[in-house]
Amino acid sequence: MRLFLRLAGAVVMAVLLALMIGPYQNVESASLIWDKAAHFVAFGLILWSLGVLFRRLPRLWAAVIAIAIGGAVELIQRYTGRDPSWGDWLADILGVATALALWALWRGFRPREALQTSNTR
Repeated sequence: MRLFLRLAGAVVMAVLLALMIGPYQNVESASLIWDKAAHFVAFGLILWSLGVLFRRLPRLWAAVIAIAIGGAVELIQRYTGRDPSWGDWLADILGVATALALWALWRGFRPREALQTSNTR
């Protein structure tokens, strides 16, 4: 199961980055998806992917990395014929924050080490 999740995480990350960095003009309007909602969901999935790919990475660090990826994507888009946007980066940050909050709720606000200790008793 772990291998499947890691493969899924890698595929999700690769597809999302290709869609965001690629020279696809007007992808959002062609697919009738609101751009900011797409960024919000995509970066929640990127945080999930980082968590699956790097299981020992603390989630807060994964969130920082996901936000940095969002900033880098916006900078790179300038060179691929797309328009960088502060609004897109804000949507990325909100998506990461929401995914992080959902993860904390799901885990009961306990760190991974506390869950492992309680499961072995």
